[in-house]
Amino acid sequence: YFHMPAPHLQTIVLRAGEMGIGAFDLLGGSAKHLRHVDLDGTPIRWKTGLFAQLKVLRLVSMSRNGSESTTTHLLDAVQASPCLEHLEFAFMNPAADHPPSLPVVMHPGLRFIAFYGCGGRLAGAILRHIRAPSCTTFCLNGITVSDEQNLPIFLNEDLQNFKELLRRIHLHNGLSEITLDGEGFQWKKPPRDVPAFYVYIYGDHLIPFISWVEHILQGDPGLSIRFEFGASIPQELLESIKPMRCTTRLELEDLRSVDESLRALKFIGEPLRTDPSSPSLPCLQELLLTGTNWTAQNVLDMVRSRFNSSLWEGTIRTPLTISVPRGALATYRRLQQIFDLTTLAKIREIDGVECFQFVGSGELDGSLAITWDEETSAPVWGWRGL
Repeated sequence: YFHMPAPHLQTIVLRAGEMGIGAFDLLGGSAKHLRHVDLDGTPIRWKTGLFAQLKVLRLVSMSRNGSESTTTHLLDAVQASPCLEHLEFAFMNPAADHPPSLPVVMHPGLRFIAFYGCGGRLAGAILRHIRAPSCTTFCLNGITVSDEQNLPIFLNEDLQNFKELLRRIHLHNGLSEITLDGEGFQWKKPPRDVPAFYVYIYGDHLIPFISWVEHILQGDPGLSIRFEFGASIPQELLESIKPMRCTTRLELEDLRSVDESLRALKFIGEPLRTDPSSPSLPCLQELLLTGTNWTAQNVLDMVRSRFNSSLWEGTIRTPLTISVPRGALATYRRLQQIFDLTTLAKIREIDGVECFQFVGSGELDGSLAITWDEETSAPVWGWRGL
């Protein structure tokens, strides 16, 4: 039935499931009134020019069942549909042909753009040829860029038309977050409401991503960076993060080793190489510490370095709030940390530390702990991070 011409059909939704269907030509190449196309795993072929004037185009896993679509086929459908409102590709890796040089097409009503589990070549070929000034949801999830050399092209050329969109969404919400998990790069504005964006690209060459975000935000505040549990953060990546004035919040979880965790904590107190009169992350306002790879003394050493350095006398430094979630220190079956009150008091006395606080549930607020110090053979009073 679906290989027969259907000149009056407006909507088509096909799900292949587990049916063994041979490849076929969709609608006999005649479907000039189609406005809504939603195809999932169907082994279809179509000639360029079949899809035009679409409002919704959703294609999922079209290359696994004998479809012979190429990048040119997909780009042709998008270019021929300036009234698109919803564009979505998932698990698509069509033949990488070389689409002809085409002009950029304006899509004034396109509000939803998403690529899930697609190759960077496909996403790049589509995105570099369209503009969507009204887009409110932009998602690149699980994108794979073939090699390190292609990454700058993908970020700075293929996504050029969407840099201003990402900045506008960041400014609209006043925040966005980078997560470094050791497997790729994630940058998102949490989709609690719209507008929102989500970018997750696989790869271990992360410095180009940091430069890309810094260039987009141009120093606008509100960026949060999270070092995720178990990640490995090399020194050169820390160096690329140091000068980011757009970063106002940093979340540090336990990294792959204790040494890496302590190195990540220490870098917050180090001066910039390019400007020794300023500390790393000069506009940092909040530091959230979780995990068990650091002690109160480590934090004290960091804030002393950040705020008491003789290099920074007379300079204005952004006050820093340090937060520790209650209960986070006992996760992953690790021993719970005990903060001695003397060290906590010293941290809070540092000029520049706005606050050192425990956040979260307050049911056990005010609990004290007494431990025995083997070195001094004396009890130690402390605050337990419940």
